[in-house]
Amino acid sequence: MLTNKKIKFCPECGSPNIQWELPQTWSKWKCLECNYIGAFIIEDGEIAVQIRKDYIKRYLIEQKESDAEQPI
Repeated sequence: MLTNKKIKFCPECGSPNIQWELPQTWSKWKCLECNYIGAFIIEDGEIAVQIRKDYIKRYLIEQKESDAEQPI
């Protein structure tokens, strides 16, 4: 059986690991990876891949800067 269910992605980190924030607030999503909460989501996998690459690059840069700030 074929379905037309589209995969949804987080607009902040590109993760498909998102869910409704609460069943009562159907317009809000929560990303279980970066904790984004909002109504805007991505349904285009190609855009999500680019968002994911950018997010990982930012995360690695932040980690490197954080590690450099740690006293030895």
